[in-house]
Amino acid sequence: MLTHEDRQRLTQIICGQQVNFVDVLTSNHTNLQISFVHSRYRNENVAICVLVDVSARVKMEESLQEMAQAAEQASQSKSMFLATVSHELRTPLYGIIGNLDLLQTKALPKGVDRLVTAMNNSSSLLLKIISDILDFSKIESEQLKIEPREFSPREVMNHISANYLPLVVRKQLGLYCFIEPDVPEQMSGDPMRLQQVISNLLSNAIKFTDTGCIVLHVQCAGDYLQISVRDTGEGIPAKEVLRLFDPFFQVGTGVQRNFQGTGLGLAICEKLISMMDGDIAVETEPGMGSRFTIRIPLYGVQNTSPVSRDGFAGKTCWLAIHNTSLAMFVTSLLSYHGLTVRRHAGETPGAEDVLLTDDEALSGWQGRAIVIFCRRHIGIPQERSAGEWLHSVTTPHELLPLLGRIFHVALASAENSPALMAPEAQAGNNDDMMILVVDDHPINRRLLADQLGSLGYQCVTANDGIDALNVLSKQHIDIVLSDVNMPNMDGYRLTQRIRQLGLTLPVIGVTANALAEEKQRCLESGMDSCLSKPVTLDVLKQTLTVYAARVRKGRE
Repeated sequence: MLTHEDRQRLTQIICGQQVNFVDVLTSNHTNLQISFVHSRYRNENVAICVLVDVSARVKMEESLQEMAQAAEQASQSKSMFLATVSHELRTPLYGIIGNLDLLQTKALPKGVDRLVTAMNNSSSLLLKIISDILDFSKIESEQLKIEPREFSPREVMNHISANYLPLVVRKQLGLYCFIEPDVPEQMSGDPMRLQQVISNLLSNAIKFTDTGCIVLHVQCAGDYLQISVRDTGEGIPAKEVLRLFDPFFQVGTGVQRNFQGTGLGLAICEKLISMMDGDIAVETEPGMGSRFTIRIPLYGVQNTSPVSRDGFAGKTCWLAIHNTSLAMFVTSLLSYHGLTVRRHAGETPGAEDVLLTDDEALSGWQGRAIVIFCRRHIGIPQERSAGEWLHSVTTPHELLPLLGRIFHVALASAENSPALMAPEAQAGNNDDMMILVVDDHPINRRLLADQLGSLGYQCVTANDGIDALNVLSKQHIDIVLSDVNMPNMDGYRLTQRIRQLGLTLPVIGVTANALAEEKQRCLESGMDSCLSKPVTLDVLKQTLTVYAARVRKGRE
Protein backbone atom coordinates (compact mmCIF):
# COMPACT_ATOMS: atom_id res chain seq x y z
CA MET A 1 0.00 0.00 0.00
CA LEU A 2 0.92 3.67 0.19
CA THR A 3 3.66 4.76 2.58
CA HIS A 4 3.54 8.00 4.50
CA GLU A 5 5.92 9.60 1.99
CA ASP A 6 3.65 8.46 -0.88
CA ARG A 7 0.60 10.02 0.80
CA GLN A 8 2.43 13.33 1.31
CA ARG A 9 3.56 13.41 -2.33
CA LEU A 10 0.05 12.62 -3.59
CA THR A 11 -1.38 15.39 -1.41
CA GLN A 12 1.11 17.89 -2.88
CA ILE A 13 0.31 16.75 -6.43
CA ILE A 14 -3.45 17.00 -5.94
CA CYS A 15 -3.26 20.38 -4.23
CA GLY A 16 -0.89 21.85 -6.79
CA GLN A 17 -2.40 20.63 -10.10
CA GLN A 18 -5.58 21.30 -12.04
CA VAL A 19 -5.06 18.19 -14.25
CA ASN A 20 -7.53 15.46 -13.32
CA PHE A 21 -5.32 12.49 -14.29
CA VAL A 22 -1.81 11.85 -12.95
CA ASP A 23 0.48 8.81 -13.23
CA VAL A 24 2.62 8.19 -10.17
CA LEU A 25 5.31 5.64 -9.32
CA THR A 26 5.21 4.78 -5.62
CA SER A 27 8.18 3.99 -3.41
CA ASN A 28 7.53 0.25 -3.80
CA HIS A 29 7.56 0.64 -7.63
CA THR A 30 3.80 0.39 -8.10
CA ASN A 31 2.39 2.38 -11.02
CA LEU A 32 -0.75 4.26 -10.00
CA GLN A 33 -3.11 6.32 -12.12
CA ILE A 34 -4.83 8.92 -9.97
CA SER A 35 -8.02 10.60 -11.13
CA PHE A 36 -9.43 13.31 -8.90
CA VAL A 37 -11.82 16.22 -8.78
CA HIS A 38 -11.77 19.21 -6.42
CA SER A 39 -14.91 19.72 -4.35
CA ARG A 40 -16.22 20.98 -0.99
CA TYR A 41 -17.33 18.83 1.89
CA ARG A 42 -18.73 20.27 5.17
CA ASN A 43 -17.53 23.72 4.17
CA GLU A 44 -14.01 22.49 3.48
CA ASN A 45 -12.04 22.12 0.26
CA VAL A 46 -11.52 18.45 -0.49
CA ALA A 47 -10.38 16.24 -3.36
CA ILE A 48 -12.29 13.12 -4.29
CA CYS A 49 -9.70 10.63 -5.60
CA VAL A 50 -9.72 7.29 -7.38
CA LEU A 51 -6.45 5.31 -7.40
CA VAL A 52 -6.01 2.55 -9.98
CA ASP A 53 -3.06 0.16 -10.05
CA VAL A 54 -1.86 0.21 -13.70
CA SER A 55 1.42 -1.65 -13.13
CA ALA A 56 0.35 -4.54 -15.36
CA ARG A 57 -0.56 -2.17 -18.21
CA VAL A 58 2.71 -0.24 -17.89
CA LYS A 59 4.70 -3.48 -17.95
CA MET A 60 2.81 -4.60 -21.06
CA GLU A 61 3.51 -1.27 -22.79
CA GLU A 62 7.20 -1.53 -21.91
CA SER A 63 7.24 -5.10 -23.19
CA LEU A 64 5.60 -4.04 -26.46
CA GLN A 65 8.14 -1.22 -26.89
CA GLU A 66 11.00 -3.65 -26.31
CA MET A 67 9.49 -6.07 -28.83
CA ALA A 68 9.10 -3.27 -31.39
CA GLN A 69 12.72 -2.21 -30.87
CA ALA A 70 13.87 -5.82 -31.14
CA ALA A 71 11.86 -6.27 -34.35
CA GLU A 72 13.38 -3.10 -35.83
CA GLN A 73 16.88 -4.22 -34.87
CA ALA A 74 16.19 -7.66 -36.36
CA SER A 75 14.98 -6.03 -39.59
CA GLN A 76 18.10 -3.87 -39.76
CA SER A 77 20.29 -6.89 -39.02
CA LYS A 78 18.51 -8.89 -41.75
CA SER A 79 19.03 -6.11 -44.27
CA MET A 80 22.68 -5.75 -43.30
CA PHE A 81 23.14 -9.51 -43.49
CA LEU A 82 21.56 -9.69 -46.94
CA ALA A 83 23.61 -6.73 -48.14
CA THR A 84 26.78 -8.43 -46.88
CA VAL A 85 25.80 -11.77 -48.42
CA SER A 86 24.97 -9.94 -51.65
CA HIS A 87 28.42 -8.37 -51.60
CA GLU A 88 30.16 -11.70 -51.02
CA LEU A 89 28.14 -13.43 -53.77
CA ARG A 90 28.40 -10.60 -56.27
CA THR A 91 32.19 -10.47 -56.08
CA PRO A 92 32.83 -13.98 -57.48
CA LEU A 93 29.85 -13.59 -59.84
CA TYR A 94 31.46 -10.42 -61.12
CA GLY A 95 34.53 -12.44 -62.05
CA ILE A 96 32.45 -15.14 -63.78
CA ILE A 97 30.13 -12.85 -65.75
CA GLY A 98 32.85 -10.36 -66.62
CA ASN A 99 35.20 -13.01 -67.99
CA LEU A 100 32.35 -14.67 -69.93
CA ASP A 101 31.50 -11.25 -71.33
CA LEU A 102 35.08 -10.90 -72.50
CA LEU A 103 35.14 -14.46 -73.84
CA GLN A 104 32.09 -13.82 -76.01
CA THR A 105 33.99 -11.08 -77.83
CA LYS A 106 36.55 -13.65 -79.02
CA ALA A 107 36.36 -16.04 -81.97
CA LEU A 108 35.36 -19.36 -80.39
CA PRO A 109 35.49 -22.91 -81.82
CA LYS A 110 32.22 -24.37 -83.05
CA GLY A 111 30.12 -25.59 -80.13
CA VAL A 112 32.11 -23.67 -77.52
CA ASP A 113 30.05 -20.52 -78.08
CA ARG A 114 26.92 -22.47 -77.07
CA LEU A 115 28.58 -23.57 -73.82
CA VAL A 116 29.74 -20.03 -73.05
CA THR A 117 26.24 -18.70 -73.71
CA ALA A 118 24.74 -21.32 -71.37
CA MET A 119 27.21 -20.39 -68.62
CA ASN A 120 26.50 -16.71 -69.11
CA ASN A 121 22.74 -17.28 -68.95
CA SER A 122 23.04 -19.35 -65.76
CA SER A 123 25.27 -16.73 -64.13
CA SER A 124 22.88 -13.95 -65.10
CA LEU A 125 19.94 -15.92 -63.64
CA LEU A 126 21.82 -16.37 -60.37
CA LEU A 127 22.61 -12.66 -60.28
CA LYS A 128 18.93 -11.82 -60.87
CA ILE A 129 17.86 -14.11 -58.02
CA ILE A 130 20.34 -12.41 -55.69
CA SER A 131 19.15 -8.97 -56.82
CA ASP A 132 15.48 -9.93 -56.31
CA ILE A 133 16.13 -11.13 -52.77
CA LEU A 134 18.10 -7.99 -51.92
CA ASP A 135 15.49 -5.66 -53.47
CA PHE A 136 12.64 -7.38 -51.64
CA SER A 137 14.55 -7.17 -48.37
CA LYS A 138 15.18 -3.45 -48.89
CA ILE A 139 11.50 -2.84 -49.69
CA GLU A 140 10.36 -4.74 -46.60
CA SER A 141 12.76 -2.80 -44.35
CA GLU A 142 11.85 0.49 -46.10
CA GLN A 143 15.45 1.05 -47.18
CA LEU A 144 14.73 1.14 -50.89
CA LYS A 145 14.04 4.68 -52.05
CA ILE A 146 12.67 6.05 -55.30
CA GLU A 147 15.16 8.51 -56.82
CA PRO A 148 13.18 10.87 -59.10
CA ARG A 149 14.93 12.81 -61.83
CA GLU A 150 14.21 14.08 -65.30
CA PHE A 151 14.27 11.37 -67.98
CA SER A 152 12.98 10.50 -71.44
CA PRO A 153 10.35 7.72 -71.36
CA ARG A 154 10.97 7.13 -75.08
CA GLU A 155 14.67 6.46 -74.48
CA VAL A 156 13.85 4.06 -71.63
CA MET A 157 11.43 2.06 -73.82
CA ASN A 158 13.83 2.01 -76.76
CA HIS A 159 16.65 0.81 -74.53
CA ILE A 160 14.52 -1.98 -73.05
CA SER A 161 13.20 -3.20 -76.40
CA ALA A 162 16.70 -3.15 -77.91
CA ASN A 163 17.99 -5.26 -75.00
CA TYR A 164 15.30 -7.92 -75.38
CA LEU A 165 15.07 -8.02 -79.18
CA PRO A 166 17.87 -10.61 -79.68
CA LEU A 167 16.20 -12.96 -77.17
CA VAL A 168 12.83 -12.56 -78.91
CA VAL A 169 14.35 -13.24 -82.34
CA ARG A 170 16.09 -16.32 -80.93
CA LYS A 171 12.70 -17.70 -79.83
CA GLN A 172 11.25 -16.80 -83.26
CA LEU A 173 8.72 -14.43 -81.67
CA GLY A 174 7.77 -10.90 -82.62
CA LEU A 175 8.37 -7.91 -80.33
CA TYR A 176 6.25 -4.89 -81.21
CA CYS A 177 6.97 -1.63 -79.39
CA PHE A 178 4.32 1.06 -79.90
CA ILE A 179 5.09 4.50 -78.48
CA GLU A 180 2.20 6.86 -79.16
CA PRO A 181 2.97 10.41 -80.40
CA ASP A 182 1.46 11.95 -77.24
CA VAL A 183 4.11 10.38 -74.97
CA PRO A 184 6.15 13.32 -73.57
CA GLU A 185 9.77 13.89 -74.43
CA GLN A 186 10.70 14.39 -70.77
CA MET A 187 9.07 13.66 -67.42
CA SER A 188 10.09 13.25 -63.79
CA GLY A 189 10.45 9.83 -62.19
CA ASP A 190 12.89 7.04 -61.43
CA PRO A 191 13.94 5.63 -64.83
CA MET A 192 16.07 2.85 -63.32
CA ARG A 193 13.20 1.42 -61.28
CA LEU A 194 10.74 1.91 -64.15
CA GLN A 195 13.11 0.01 -66.43
CA GLN A 196 13.41 -2.72 -63.78
CA VAL A 197 9.61 -3.17 -63.68
CA ILE A 198 9.10 -3.20 -67.46
CA SER A 199 12.09 -5.49 -67.97
CA ASN A 200 10.61 -7.95 -65.49
CA LEU A 201 7.24 -7.92 -67.28
CA LEU A 202 8.91 -8.34 -70.69
CA SER A 203 11.13 -11.13 -69.42
CA ASN A 204 8.09 -12.99 -68.07
CA ALA A 205 6.20 -12.48 -71.33
CA ILE A 206 9.06 -13.92 -73.37
CA LYS A 207 9.54 -16.79 -70.91
CA PHE A 208 5.89 -17.88 -71.04
CA THR A 209 5.35 -17.36 -74.79
CA ASP A 210 6.32 -20.07 -77.27
CA THR A 211 4.58 -18.78 -80.41
CA GLY A 212 3.19 -15.44 -81.51
CA CYS A 213 4.34 -12.07 -80.27
CA ILE A 214 4.78 -9.65 -77.39
CA VAL A 215 3.46 -6.08 -77.60
CA LEU A 216 4.89 -3.22 -75.53
CA HIS A 217 2.45 -0.29 -75.79
CA VAL A 218 3.19 3.14 -74.29
CA GLN A 219 0.63 5.95 -74.24
CA CYS A 220 -0.83 8.73 -72.12
CA ALA A 221 -4.06 8.03 -70.24
CA GLY A 222 -5.28 11.22 -68.62
CA ASP A 223 -2.69 12.32 -66.06
CA TYR A 224 -0.84 8.99 -66.25
CA LEU A 225 1.77 7.34 -68.43
CA GLN A 226 0.32 3.92 -69.24
CA ILE A 227 2.57 1.04 -70.25
CA SER A 228 1.18 -2.37 -71.15
CA VAL A 229 2.94 -5.63 -71.96
CA ARG A 230 0.76 -8.14 -73.83
CA ASP A 231 1.76 -11.66 -74.85
CA THR A 232 0.22 -14.58 -76.72
CA GLY A 233 1.38 -17.15 -74.19
CA GLU A 234 -0.52 -19.75 -72.22
CA GLY A 235 -2.25 -17.27 -69.90
CA ILE A 236 -2.77 -17.60 -66.15
CA PRO A 237 -5.46 -19.72 -64.44
CA ALA A 238 -8.13 -17.60 -62.74
CA LYS A 239 -7.48 -19.16 -59.32
CA GLU A 240 -3.83 -18.05 -59.47
CA VAL A 241 -4.42 -14.45 -60.62
CA LEU A 242 -5.43 -13.32 -57.13
CA ARG A 243 -2.10 -14.50 -55.69
CA LEU A 244 0.02 -13.30 -58.59
CA PHE A 245 1.58 -10.38 -56.69
CA ASP A 246 2.15 -12.32 -53.45
CA PRO A 247 5.81 -12.76 -52.45
CA PHE A 248 7.32 -16.12 -53.44
CA PHE A 249 4.19 -17.16 -55.38
CA GLN A 250 4.92 -18.76 -58.74
CA VAL A 251 2.45 -19.74 -61.43
CA GLY A 252 2.32 -23.52 -61.60
CA THR A 253 4.15 -23.93 -58.30
CA GLY A 254 5.22 -27.53 -57.73
CA VAL A 255 7.70 -30.14 -58.81
CA GLN A 256 6.44 -29.91 -62.40
CA ARG A 257 7.11 -26.17 -62.64
CA ASN A 258 9.03 -25.46 -65.85
CA PHE A 259 10.51 -22.06 -65.04
CA GLN A 260 13.15 -20.95 -62.55
CA GLY A 261 13.06 -17.97 -60.24
CA THR A 262 12.27 -16.75 -56.74
CA GLY A 263 8.65 -15.74 -57.23
CA LEU A 264 9.60 -12.23 -56.06
CA GLY A 265 9.61 -10.44 -59.42
CA LEU A 266 5.95 -9.37 -59.59
CA ALA A 267 5.81 -8.65 -55.85
CA ILE A 268 8.75 -6.28 -56.30
CA CYS A 269 7.10 -4.73 -59.38
CA GLU A 270 3.91 -3.99 -57.44
CA LYS A 271 5.87 -2.45 -54.55
CA LEU A 272 7.99 -0.28 -56.85
CA ILE A 273 5.03 0.98 -58.87
CA SER A 274 3.18 1.78 -55.63
CA MET A 275 6.21 3.75 -54.44
CA MET A 276 5.99 5.73 -57.71
CA ASP A 277 2.34 6.61 -56.88
CA GLY A 278 1.15 4.30 -59.64
CA ASP A 279 -0.68 1.00 -60.00
CA ILE A 280 -0.39 -2.32 -61.82
CA ALA A 281 -3.14 -4.60 -63.15
CA VAL A 282 -3.38 -7.85 -65.08
CA GLU A 283 -5.87 -9.21 -67.61
CA THR A 284 -5.48 -12.82 -68.65
CA GLU A 285 -7.29 -15.68 -70.33
CA PRO A 286 -5.92 -19.23 -70.25
CA GLY A 287 -4.74 -20.24 -73.69
CA MET A 288 -4.95 -16.68 -75.05
CA GLY A 289 -2.21 -14.80 -73.20
CA SER A 290 -1.91 -12.02 -70.63
CA ARG A 291 -1.72 -8.25 -70.49
CA PHE A 292 0.02 -6.45 -67.63
CA THR A 293 -0.64 -2.70 -67.42
CA ILE A 294 1.17 -0.19 -65.23
CA ARG A 295 0.35 3.47 -64.74
CA ILE A 296 2.56 6.15 -63.22
CA PRO A 297 1.71 9.86 -62.81
CA LEU A 298 2.95 12.27 -65.46
CA TYR A 299 5.06 14.42 -63.14
CA GLY A 300 7.18 17.26 -64.55
CA VAL A 301 6.12 16.75 -68.17
CA GLN A 302 8.12 18.55 -70.85
CA ASN A 303 7.33 18.42 -74.56
CA THR A 304 9.26 19.70 -77.55
CA SER A 305 7.67 22.18 -79.95
CA PRO A 306 4.64 20.83 -81.85
CA VAL A 307 5.48 18.61 -84.79
CA SER A 308 5.12 20.28 -88.17
CA ARG A 309 2.74 18.32 -90.39
CA ASP A 310 3.21 20.44 -93.51
CA GLY A 311 6.16 18.43 -94.85
CA PHE A 312 4.11 15.27 -95.32
CA ALA A 313 1.01 17.00 -96.65
CA GLY A 314 -0.19 15.26 -99.80
CA LYS A 315 2.03 12.20 -99.24
CA THR A 316 0.29 8.82 -99.40
CA CYS A 317 1.16 5.53 -97.72
CA TRP A 318 -0.64 2.30 -98.56
CA LEU A 319 -0.95 -0.38 -95.89
CA ALA A 320 -0.88 -4.14 -96.48
CA ILE A 321 -0.21 -5.12 -92.87
CA HIS A 322 -1.73 -8.35 -91.56
CA ASN A 323 -0.94 -7.79 -87.88
CA THR A 324 -3.94 -5.84 -86.59
CA SER A 325 -2.10 -4.10 -83.74
CA LEU A 326 0.73 -2.98 -86.01
CA ALA A 327 -1.71 -1.77 -88.68
CA MET A 328 -3.71 0.27 -86.16
CA PHE A 329 -0.61 1.86 -84.66
CA VAL A 330 0.98 2.75 -88.02
CA THR A 331 -2.32 4.23 -89.24
CA SER A 332 -2.60 6.38 -86.11
CA LEU A 333 1.06 7.45 -86.27
CA LEU A 334 1.02 8.46 -89.93
CA SER A 335 -2.34 10.24 -89.68
CA TYR A 336 -1.03 12.17 -86.68
CA HIS A 337 1.86 13.45 -88.81
CA GLY A 338 -0.35 14.49 -91.72
CA LEU A 339 0.11 11.60 -94.16
CA THR A 340 -2.75 10.07 -96.12
CA VAL A 341 -3.17 6.40 -95.18
CA ARG A 342 -5.04 3.87 -97.33
CA ARG A 343 -5.60 0.14 -97.20
CA HIS A 344 -4.03 -1.62 -100.16
CA ALA A 345 -6.19 -4.18 -101.93
CA GLY A 346 -4.50 -4.44 -105.30
CA GLU A 347 -4.99 -0.82 -106.43
CA THR A 348 -2.49 0.81 -108.78
CA PRO A 349 -0.40 3.25 -106.72
CA GLY A 350 0.78 6.70 -107.65
CA ALA A 351 4.41 7.05 -108.66
CA GLU A 352 5.23 8.82 -105.36
CA ASP A 353 3.27 6.46 -103.07
CA VAL A 354 4.88 4.19 -100.48
CA LEU A 355 3.68 0.73 -99.45
CA LEU A 356 4.04 -0.45 -95.84
CA THR A 357 3.68 -4.20 -95.33
CA ASP A 358 4.64 -7.08 -93.06
CA ASP A 359 4.46 -9.58 -95.95
CA GLU A 360 7.99 -10.30 -97.19
CA ALA A 361 6.61 -12.20 -100.19
CA LEU A 362 4.83 -9.14 -101.54
CA SER A 363 6.47 -7.89 -104.74
CA GLY A 364 5.76 -5.91 -107.87
CA TRP A 365 5.09 -2.59 -106.13
CA GLN A 366 5.19 0.21 -108.68
CA GLY A 367 5.27 3.18 -106.31
CA ARG A 368 8.18 5.16 -104.89
CA ALA A 369 9.26 2.62 -102.27
CA ILE A 370 8.17 -0.35 -100.17
CA VAL A 371 8.88 -0.72 -96.45
CA ILE A 372 8.72 -4.27 -95.09
CA PHE A 373 8.27 -4.75 -91.33
CA CYS A 374 10.34 -7.82 -90.51
CA ARG A 375 10.42 -9.67 -87.17
CA ARG A 376 13.95 -10.93 -87.74
CA HIS A 377 15.44 -7.56 -88.62
CA ILE A 378 17.49 -5.97 -85.83
CA GLY A 379 18.78 -2.42 -85.92
CA ILE A 380 18.17 0.57 -88.15
CA PRO A 381 16.24 0.32 -91.46
CA GLN A 382 18.21 -1.33 -94.24
CA GLU A 383 17.76 -0.84 -98.00
CA ARG A 384 18.29 -4.35 -99.36
CA SER A 385 17.56 -3.26 -102.94
CA ALA A 386 16.63 -0.01 -104.67
CA GLY A 387 13.44 1.33 -103.07
CA GLU A 388 12.95 -1.76 -100.85
CA TRP A 389 13.53 -1.24 -97.14
CA LEU A 390 13.57 -3.61 -94.16
CA HIS A 391 12.27 -2.12 -90.91
CA SER A 392 12.20 -3.67 -87.43
CA VAL A 393 8.75 -4.33 -85.95
CA THR A 394 10.24 -3.30 -82.61
CA THR A 395 10.50 0.35 -83.64
CA PRO A 396 7.49 1.29 -85.81
CA HIS A 397 7.31 4.55 -83.84
CA GLU A 398 10.65 5.40 -85.50
CA LEU A 399 9.20 5.05 -89.00
CA LEU A 400 9.08 8.81 -89.57
CA PRO A 401 12.82 9.38 -90.22
CA LEU A 402 12.78 6.70 -92.92
CA LEU A 403 9.70 8.19 -94.58
CA GLY A 404 11.36 11.60 -94.38
CA ARG A 405 14.32 10.16 -96.27
CA ILE A 406 12.11 8.43 -98.86
CA PHE A 407 9.91 11.50 -99.44
CA HIS A 408 12.85 13.96 -99.11
CA VAL A 409 11.18 15.74 -96.18
CA ALA A 410 13.43 17.47 -93.64
CA LEU A 411 12.52 16.64 -90.04
CA ALA A 412 13.30 18.28 -86.72
CA SER A 413 16.22 16.73 -84.85
CA ALA A 414 13.95 15.11 -82.23
CA GLU A 415 12.00 13.36 -84.98
CA ASN A 416 15.08 12.44 -86.95
CA SER A 417 16.92 10.36 -84.33
CA PRO A 418 16.41 6.61 -84.69
CA ALA A 419 15.99 4.52 -81.55
CA LEU A 420 18.40 1.78 -82.58
CA MET A 421 21.56 3.26 -83.96
CA ALA A 422 23.81 1.59 -86.48
CA PRO A 423 26.61 -0.55 -85.04
CA GLU A 424 29.30 1.72 -83.73
CA ALA A 425 32.58 1.99 -85.48
CA GLN A 426 35.60 0.66 -83.69
CA ALA A 427 36.40 2.64 -80.58
CA GLY A 428 38.91 5.42 -81.03
CA ASN A 429 42.53 5.05 -79.99
CA ASN A 430 42.57 5.17 -76.19
CA ASP A 431 46.23 4.37 -75.60
CA ASP A 432 46.79 7.98 -74.50
CA MET A 433 44.84 7.16 -71.32
CA MET A 434 46.59 5.55 -68.34
CA ILE A 435 44.11 4.05 -65.88
CA LEU A 436 44.95 2.85 -62.38
CA VAL A 437 42.93 -0.20 -61.27
CA VAL A 438 42.77 -0.65 -57.48
CA ASP A 439 41.30 -3.89 -56.10
CA ASP A 440 42.41 -6.32 -53.41
CA HIS A 441 40.83 -9.30 -55.21
CA PRO A 442 43.30 -10.64 -57.84
CA ILE A 443 40.58 -12.04 -60.15
CA ASN A 444 38.67 -8.76 -60.20
CA ARG A 445 41.89 -6.80 -60.68
CA ARG A 446 42.92 -8.98 -63.63
CA LEU A 447 39.43 -8.82 -65.13
CA LEU A 448 39.27 -5.03 -65.06
CA ALA A 449 42.74 -4.86 -66.59
CA ASP A 450 41.67 -7.23 -69.39
CA GLN A 451 38.47 -5.25 -70.01
CA LEU A 452 40.44 -2.01 -70.24
CA GLY A 453 42.92 -3.64 -72.60
CA SER A 454 40.10 -4.77 -74.89
CA LEU A 455 38.88 -1.15 -75.01
CA GLY A 456 42.36 0.11 -75.91
CA TYR A 457 43.32 1.75 -72.61
CA GLN A 458 46.68 1.48 -70.88
CA CYS A 459 46.50 0.15 -67.34
CA VAL A 460 48.46 -0.33 -64.12
CA THR A 461 47.16 -2.08 -61.00
CA ALA A 462 47.37 -1.69 -57.23
CA ASN A 463 46.35 -4.02 -54.38
CA ASP A 464 44.82 -1.43 -52.03
CA GLY A 465 44.66 2.30 -51.29
CA ILE A 466 48.18 2.51 -49.87
CA ASP A 467 49.63 0.76 -52.91
CA ALA A 468 47.60 3.09 -55.16
CA LEU A 469 49.03 6.22 -53.50
CA ASN A 470 52.50 4.82 -54.09
CA VAL A 471 51.73 4.36 -57.81
CA LEU A 472 50.28 7.88 -58.04
CA SER A 473 53.46 9.33 -56.52
CA LYS A 474 55.67 7.67 -59.15
CA GLN A 475 53.82 7.97 -62.48
CA HIS A 476 51.18 9.94 -64.28
CA ILE A 477 47.63 8.55 -64.01
CA ASP A 478 44.63 9.89 -65.93
CA ILE A 479 41.76 7.98 -64.30
CA VAL A 480 41.45 5.87 -61.13
CA LEU A 481 39.11 2.86 -61.11
CA SER A 482 38.92 1.66 -57.50
CA ASP A 483 37.06 -0.95 -55.48
CA VAL A 484 35.50 0.70 -52.43
CA ASN A 485 35.90 -2.10 -49.85
CA MET A 486 39.56 -3.06 -49.35
CA PRO A 487 41.86 -3.80 -46.39
CA ASN A 488 44.55 -1.34 -45.21
CA MET A 489 42.99 1.62 -47.06
CA ASP A 490 39.59 1.41 -48.74
CA GLY A 491 38.36 3.32 -51.76
CA TYR A 492 36.71 6.06 -49.70
CA ARG A 493 39.86 6.97 -47.79
CA LEU A 494 41.93 6.65 -50.96
CA THR A 495 39.70 9.17 -52.72
CA GLN A 496 39.79 11.57 -49.77
CA ARG A 497 43.60 11.36 -49.73
CA ILE A 498 43.76 11.97 -53.49
CA ARG A 499 41.65 15.11 -53.10
CA GLN A 500 43.76 16.27 -50.12
CA LEU A 501 46.82 16.02 -52.37
CA GLY A 502 45.12 18.43 -54.77
CA LEU A 503 44.64 15.88 -57.56
CA THR A 504 41.51 16.45 -59.67
CA LEU A 505 41.71 13.35 -61.87
CA PRO A 506 38.46 11.34 -62.19
CA VAL A 507 37.98 8.64 -59.55
CA ILE A 508 35.37 5.97 -60.32
CA GLY A 509 34.26 3.61 -57.57
CA VAL A 510 33.40 -0.04 -58.19
CA THR A 511 31.24 -1.77 -55.60
CA ALA A 512 29.45 -5.06 -55.10
CA ASN A 513 27.02 -3.37 -52.70
CA ALA A 514 23.85 -2.59 -54.65
CA LEU A 515 22.38 -0.16 -52.09
CA ALA A 516 21.73 3.41 -53.26
CA GLU A 517 23.34 4.66 -50.05
CA GLU A 518 26.64 3.17 -51.23
CA LYS A 519 26.60 5.34 -54.34
CA GLN A 520 25.85 8.41 -52.24
CA ARG A 521 28.73 7.58 -49.91
CA CYS A 522 31.06 7.27 -52.90
CA LEU A 523 30.08 10.71 -54.18
CA GLU A 524 30.40 12.25 -50.71
CA SER A 525 33.95 10.89 -50.41
CA GLY A 526 34.93 12.78 -53.56
CA MET A 527 34.46 10.15 -56.26
CA ASP A 528 33.09 11.24 -59.63
CA SER A 529 30.94 8.16 -60.23
CA CYS A 530 30.18 4.69 -58.90
CA LEU A 531 29.65 1.46 -60.84
CA SER A 532 27.89 -1.62 -59.47
CA LYS A 533 29.37 -5.06 -60.07
CA PRO A 534 29.29 -6.86 -62.38
CA VAL A 535 30.54 -4.11 -64.69
CA THR A 536 29.91 -5.09 -68.29
CA LEU A 537 32.11 -3.98 -71.16
CA ASP A 538 29.34 -1.71 -72.47
CA VAL A 539 28.90 0.08 -69.13
CA LEU A 540 32.65 0.43 -68.67
CA LYS A 541 33.04 1.76 -72.20
CA GLN A 542 30.26 4.34 -71.79
CA THR A 543 31.55 5.55 -68.44
CA LEU A 544 35.19 5.82 -69.48
CA THR A 545 34.26 7.58 -72.72
CA VAL A 546 32.76 10.42 -70.65
CA TYR A 547 35.71 10.82 -68.29
CA ALA A 548 38.39 10.26 -70.93
CA ALA A 549 36.84 13.11 -72.92
CA ARG A 550 37.01 15.30 -69.81
CA VAL A 551 40.70 14.46 -69.31
CA ARG A 552 41.53 15.17 -72.95
CA LYS A 553 39.70 18.48 -72.81
CA GLY A 554 41.72 19.42 -69.72
CA ARG A 555 44.96 18.86 -71.65
CA GLU A 556 44.08 21.50 -74.25
